[in-house]
Amino acid sequence: MNSFPHFVSVVRVIVIVALLSPFSLFAQSTKGAIVVEITGLKNSDGQVGVLLFSREEGFPMDHKQAVKKIFAGIHRKTCQITLENIPYGTYAVSVFHDENADGKLKQNFIGIPKEGIGASRNPRIRFGPPKFKEAHFTVDSTEHRLPITMRYLQTHRAEKNEDTSIPAENHKKEFSQP
Repeated sequence: MNSFPHFVSVVRVIVIVALLSPFSLFAQSTKGAIVVEITGLKNSDGQVGVLLFSREEGFPMDHKQAVKKIFAGIHRKTCQITLENIPYGTYAVSVFHDENADGKLKQNFIGIPKEGIGASRNPRIRFGPPKFKEAHFTVDSTEHRLPITMRYLQTHRAEKNEDTSIPAENHKKEFSQP
């Protein structure tokens, strides 16, 4: 019977080590990663700018107010960016398609973006930029996936005048059956 107290002592030590170990299953992380998955890009030119905000001030485009800012390349009209070591909390993300890779969002004379834009939760874009409360989400796990669809509010003149219709003879060849 002397072995039972020894067994209890060993179990106590194992439990204490497990609870204090950073690699323990019982240890809880307070940081996670946000995987931003951007689709709807009209081409693969330039880069995508991503801004992460933890509060309403500055959202969606004041990069000085953002807690993280990053540019990433585009592959086959899509872009995926992982923001790591993000403390649990409430955030909003804004993105823009920096087609000429100058690090700035091009706008017309009244402030309407000439390049693609988007935000977390894909809020409707009405009269002005989306609000933080429309785009916010919560990071409360080790990975938060965030799909964003790029939107283009203005097309370039050259794009408007392009004739993208298929001539009738090509249409018949393409769809005719033998």
